[in-house]
Amino acid sequence: MEQSRPQRRSRRGLAVLTAGLVALIGFTVGTAAVAAPGDAGSWAVARASTAKVADLVGAGSINDTGARYGVEGTDLGHMFMVGPQMAMTFGDTFGAPPAKDFFSVAHTDWRSNVIASIDPPASPAKGLPFRGMITDRAGHAKELIPSQKRKGIQETVIPTYGIATGAKNTTMNLQYMSVKSFDTPGHWRLTGSGIVTSTDGGTTWTDSGARWAADSKFGQVAYVRPGGPDDPKAPVAPGTTPGSEIYVYGIPGGRYGDLSLAKVPADRLTDTAAYRYWNGTAWVAGEANAAPVVKGPVGELSVRWNSFYKQWIMMYLVDDTGEVVLRTAPAPTGPWTPAQVVTTTKDFPQAYAPYVTPRWNDGPDIWFTMSQFTTYRVELMTTRLAPLAAGAALPAAVVPQSVPARQGSLSAPPVPTAAPAAAPAATTPATSAPASATPTTAPTTAATTAPVSPGAATTTAPPSIDTATPAAVPTTPAVGGRPGAGG
Repeated sequence: MEQSRPQRRSRRGLAVLTAGLVALIGFTVGTAAVAAPGDAGSWAVARASTAKVADLVGAGSINDTGARYGVEGTDLGHMFMVGPQMAMTFGDTFGAPPAKDFFSVAHTDWRSNVIASIDPPASPAKGLPFRGMITDRAGHAKELIPSQKRKGIQETVIPTYGIATGAKNTTMNLQYMSVKSFDTPGHWRLTGSGIVTSTDGGTTWTDSGARWAADSKFGQVAYVRPGGPDDPKAPVAPGTTPGSEIYVYGIPGGRYGDLSLAKVPADRLTDTAAYRYWNGTAWVAGEANAAPVVKGPVGELSVRWNSFYKQWIMMYLVDDTGEVVLRTAPAPTGPWTPAQVVTTTKDFPQAYAPYVTPRWNDGPDIWFTMSQFTTYRVELMTTRLAPLAAGAALPAAVVPQSVPARQGSLSAPPVPTAAPAAAPAATTPATSAPASATPTTAPTTAATTAPVSPGAATTTAPPSIDTATPAAVPTTPAVGGRPGAGG
């Protein structure tokens, strides 16, 4: 995603965590019993339980995406349910050759974004096998939203989060950021952001018309829909229909802004006039009125309900200290606890973008994807929480170095008395059109079948996203990162 990460990490390579940090150790998923809480209480991250489950992309991964789809390196991997399937969306994507230190060699076939679909397994303990990827020819994952790939004009277009709406939750929505340039480490400029939609399983994408300015507080987002397909067991406020509202967590371009909060009716996601922003005391119109709810620096983030811990869980990267952190809250609006460290870039070099899965949130294991820029791969990860006795201090290993991360919510709406979510609507029948990132022709199998090209599939390029197609897609430089690395 970000083209200046290598230098950014080297600048802070001497930053280490305090002496109380516990070394990361592996564990066998599901072997340690954790008692389910009777009521929501205090929790501490169990750092020793944080572990990598599987590589999801690249040569030798469980999906062997290099051979199957021409994807040797990519990042992000945020997820949302579309009917019965799970969509996983990626950022900047490159082809051959495979390399352990990915950007130590040049790579061809730069695509700004690609998408995969997953038939959710009963357990993700062995990884997430891809059902397929949207392709534009056999064996080649398709770029969904085109970009000019011109630094200083439009370097790339990256989906920052997705969510399904509409009948049977099969209208796919991707919020994207149009990156003008990756500049200094952890900082990038946008030309703006918006939403594209698909009603054919992710094969074609159309501009919704929704736009946010280059300096928007919502240049990058995460979505939560209590009682919706991604959080079907989440409690909803009395008088609220499950799945009727979407909360939008926004940060500006880069990783150093504060976190702001908005909400919008689910059936008006692409109508910017319908958004209401939390101003510190009330929900009001006008993004300019949005007040910070969590102090930055806040990087790529996700929020999900966990019915085992009876808490909303937020995860993100604190860039300047290299800490992947977790907060909890009783409601999607907060108040959020001070952050706790899940892992660090000392344990997982150049790690970023922790995205909690939209399934398997009813047990002690917290499953999330995470990217590493060194390998330029997306990994499935897991961690757990442990009960914290009343009045007990947090273990030193989970206290962030980042001073802002140690603060709780700056502001939060009053927590309503929650009502249990209604049972989720029936999923789309298997005989209907594919509901996520699987081509509309015969689906690929995760094991042996080559992907099938969707034929005449095209993307309707929104005019302000991409108005000119470069004559040739650049390759990556031989040394120093990705195209146009700015520092």
